[in-house]
Amino acid sequence: MPDNLPAYLKNRRVPEDVNLKHKSRLKLHDKVAVTVTAAIGSMYAVYFFMLFVFGWMLFQAITDRPFDPFPFVFLIFITNVVQLFLLPLIMVAQNIQSRHAELRAEEEYQTTKTIHQDIETILTTLSSLKK
Repeated sequence: MPDNLPAYLKNRRVPEDVNLKHKSRLKLHDKVAVTVTAAIGSMYAVYFFMLFVFGWMLFQAITDRPFDPFPFVFLIFITNVVQLFLLPLIMVAQNIQSRHAELRAEEEYQTTKTIHQDIETILTTLSSLKK
């Protein structure tokens, strides 16, 4: 063990909270993208879109004068516009999540490296105490 254990412990690398670090780096537009993606990526959004589409088709089927009769061209147009907005948003959110994953991976590497150094120090000290 090092001669001065408190100094050794003081100079060791302390793990960081990468979640706080990542959140502090997010700009306003990043936070908006993450929030919207979290809402769109929920089952509630799936239920909403299913109700919307099936409700639209049911309404058009039972009304006397449908404004969007089968094959529901206007419905297809609306869903395509939604997709055009959501696809780039999903890509932005994936980039943000990727940056978070890189921070986590770097933190895990540094922590593992520190633990490895500590284990080497302990084993060296134990080895020298045996002699």
